[in-house]
Amino acid sequence: MKHGLLFFIMLMSAGVSMYAQQIVFTPQWTPQSQFAGYYVAQEMGFYKDAGVDVVIDHTSTSDLVINRLLKGKCNAITMTLFDAIYHIGHGVEVVNVLQTAQRSGHVIVVRDDRIRNMEGLRGKRVGIWKSSSSQLAQLMDMDYELGIEWIQFIQSINLYISGAIDATMAMSYNELYWIRSSGFEDKTAIPMAEIGYDYPEEGLYVSREYYEKYPDKAKAFAEASRRGWEWAHEHPEQTVDIVMEIMKREQVPASRMHQEWMLREVLKLQFPEGGDRPDFRLDAEKVRELNALLMRHGRIEKELGVEQIQGR
Repeated sequence: MKHGLLFFIMLMSAGVSMYAQQIVFTPQWTPQSQFAGYYVAQEMGFYKDAGVDVVIDHTSTSDLVINRLLKGKCNAITMTLFDAIYHIGHGVEVVNVLQTAQRSGHVIVVRDDRIRNMEGLRGKRVGIWKSSSSQLAQLMDMDYELGIEWIQFIQSINLYISGAIDATMAMSYNELYWIRSSGFEDKTAIPMAEIGYDYPEEGLYVSREYYEKYPDKAKAFAEASRRGWEWAHEHPEQTVDIVMEIMKREQVPASRMHQEWMLREVLKLQFPEGGDRPDFRLDAEKVRELNALLMRHGRIEKELGVEQIQGR
């Protein structure tokens, strides 16, 4: 009886240890091609091959991933480098284990054909996400001293379509597609990258607690995720098949044409400017530029180096 109880305790302890090493990963939005590489890694067995137990647990449109991380609902998320520097600068303990985007997909889409540059947006009403994604555009507005009136939205382009606003922030792989598909294909889209704000966007982050407790698992998770993205570059059609199946499984309405557009645009962002292949490393110079922007506007108090962001 004594030996049986001891065996039961050991078995339970092993089970808890295995569960504790499980990675609960929450992308920053609902299922779509924006996160295709992770779905590929899961569906093609790359995570399993790497010896990591990954659960992809999506958020809702009203629940920010950083809040889920802070509440302990997950231990890995995606977020932009801008958000990462901001949050780390305010005491959030996360570590970048993979940088999946090297360029910015932010664009400003205008309605008035006479507006061709930023000066034309002076004092205009511009739509913006009701999320942390709004900060970069607002700092741009301060730099240009445009006095833009920002009108918040969650995910709809209805304000733009209806004419309630003069322009809107959009992602090249998401809202821009829907605007173009709604009869506004000839409207000017001003890329943030072309007006001095070409910063790396999404990266993969794990909590520092997980990173320090299970460094090998965190590294394996990152490498398997990278493998998933590389496979997506090589097999775009099959990748969209995987995305569509996951969206169906999660009961998220999906347009294959949109998901194909999104995948093409997201994969483009993984190429550094002038590069001929995707790069999954943090660019130290871009990190310095973002630090300077955030410090100039009082968003953080001290500069964060690549080493700090990567937990070294």
